[in-house]
Amino acid sequence: MSPKNLALIAAAVAVLVMGVYLFVQVKSTPAQAQSSATPTPPPHAPERVAEATQPPIAKPLPAQPSPSVAPAPPPTGNGTAETQATAAPTDDQRANPKLDSMMELANKAYDSQDFDQAIAIAGKVLSKDPANVRMLRIMVSANCIGGDSAVAQQYYSKLPPGADREQMKARCDRYQVSLRD
Repeated sequence: MSPKNLALIAAAVAVLVMGVYLFVQVKSTPAQAQSSATPTPPPHAPERVAEATQPPIAKPLPAQPSPSVAPAPPPTGNGTAETQATAAPTDDQRANPKLDSMMELANKAYDSQDFDQAIAIAGKVLSKDPANVRMLRIMVSANCIGGDSAVAQQYYSKLPPGADREQMKARCDRYQVSLRD
């Protein structure tokens, strides 16, 4: 064999090894969406609305208990968090895939800075679940960014006292919207 043939064989083996290496790397790394146009964020880009404030949704129970299982007695107590946590979920606490999907769409619209769309979707969710903290946060934040302090205040007053109100107040202050308790 000539040195030229040996060099070509070595190059072919190297290309094959690199191809296998790249194939393994691509398969082990999840793909990430990329857009061709990079939008420029506003001077004060909003943070993602915290999803951690929304309590987890309980899984639905079977339609009817099996005949060998006696139904659980009604919870007793004075309505403390302990008795509420052990009680069976009510119809409005059970998983609702359509509502979850709508909330995810509202978050995506907010994250992509389409605040009008985020407000519209969050409003639909709030018409079905008026105490949904996640959607109330979107309504407050998006209206503060849009400069509509009256609507932001309306939804802010529906937020439960605590960390959510403090975060929304701080976020709206950045957009020169003052919220009051």
